Amino acid sequence: LTGDVAEYTFDVRLGTGPYDAITVHRVVRESAPFRPRPTRDSLFLLHGDIWGFRAAFLADPARNLPVHLARNGVDVWGIDQRWVRVPASETSFAFLRDWGFAHDVQDLYVALGVARGARLLGGDGFGRMNLLGWSRGGMIGYAYLSAESQLPAPLRHVSGFIPVDTYAKTDTEEFRQAACRRSAAQEAAQAAGQDQNASGALVQTISTLATVDPAGASPIFPGLTNHQAALLTGEATFIIFPPDQQPVPVYHFTGGTFAAAPAPSGLPVPTGLLYSPETSFLALLAGAAPYQPTRQLADAERMICDEVDVPFDDHLDDVTNPVLYVGAGGGFGEYGVYSTTLLGSTDVTTRIVDLAPAEQRLFDFGHADLFLGTDAQTLVWQPILQWIRGH
Repeated sequence: LTGDVAEYTFDVRLGTGPYDAITVHRVVRESAPFRPRPTRDSLFLLHGDIWGFRAAFLADPARNLPVHLARNGVDVWGIDQRWVRVPASETSFAFLRDWGFAHDVQDLYVALGVARGARLLGGDGFGRMNLLGWSRGGMIGYAYLSAESQLPAPLRHVSGFIPVDTYAKTDTEEFRQAACRRSAAQEAAQAAGQDQNASGALVQTISTLATVDPAGASPIFPGLTNHQAALLTGEATFIIFPPDQQPVPVYHFTGGTFAAAPAPSGLPVPTGLLYSPETSFLALLAGAAPYQPTRQLADAERMICDEVDVPFDDHLDDVTNPVLYVGAGGGFGEYGVYSTTLLGSTDVTTRIVDLAPAEQRLFDFGHADLFLGTDAQTLVWQPILQWIRGH
C-alpha cells in the first residue's frame, strides 16, 4: 500500500453457492516481503452499507485508518461480507433471502477466528481482537457481542468494541418511529420478491456519471450537474430518505458548502466539501457494491424499532467489553451514545467530532469524514490508536 505497509487478502469459502465466501483483509507492516512484523495490538474492521473493506477504509490507499494504525504497530484485519462480491450483472437474488443479521454474526465469528488463528501461527499469540464497526457494521457489532456474551470465555474472539457513528437503539421516539417505517418498507419490498437492495447500484451510477460527464445534467437529481449530484450525495445524504424516515437530523456523509439559492427543482446546490478531499470522496462512491440483502436492512431496522422481538439484542446487558464510541457531529453523533448505556460495560469512552454549532449541523463533520477527512488522523484515528494501546 505504502512504504513497508502491505495488504493481504484471501477468500474463505462458507458454502456451495457462487457468493458463499467472505474476503478477509490484513493490513500490516512487513519486515520483508510476505513477512509481517510481530505485533501485540490488533483491530478487526467491519464495514457498513454499500461499501466493502477497501472502498470503506482504503479509498485513499496512502492516507487511511488501517495504514495509520499499521504504521504504529497495530495488526489491522477486516472483512468483505458475502454480498460485496455480488456483481452488477446478477439478475437472480433468491440466494439473498435469508442473509440477515444472524447470517452476518455467524460470518463475522468465522472471520475473527481466521484472523486470530493466523496471528497465532505467525507468532503474535491468540489474544482477543478489538472490533471496530462503522455504520451498519457497528449495529452488527452490537448484535455480535450480544451473541458472543453467551459463549464460554475461551470461545470468544473480541476484547474491545469501537462502534463508529451508529446506534442499535434510540431513546428518541421520533427516530424509533422512523426506524419502524423503514423496517416496514424493507419488509414490504422483500414480501414483493425484492431480496436485493440496489442503493449501491444507484451510487455506482452517480459516480460513473460524475466521472464521464461531470457537466452534464443529472438524471437523478433534477437541476444539478452530474458533478453536483455526486457532491450532494455526500453533503445532503438525508435527501435519499423520505421525511418521516430520517435516522437523525440532516444526516450526511461529508460536510460541505452550498449555493445561496437552490436549484429550480428545490434541491440544494452543493459547491464543495469542507473536510474531505473531493478525490477521496469520489473514490469512495466509485467503490460501491451494487447489491445488499434486503433482509439485512430489515433486521437492522427491526432492532431499532423495538416493536417486534428479535434475538439480536437479547443479551446487550451481558456485554462487558470495553467500549469506545466514535461519532460525527453531522452523522449519528451524540445520538449513538444511548446504545452504549444498554451494555453491561463499565469502561465506556466517547469521542464525538463536533466542528459546528448545533444549529449548523448540516455543515458539521460527516459520517464518512471520519475516515476521509484531511484532519481525520488527528481528530479520529489517533484517539482510536491511543484507546487501543490503553486496552
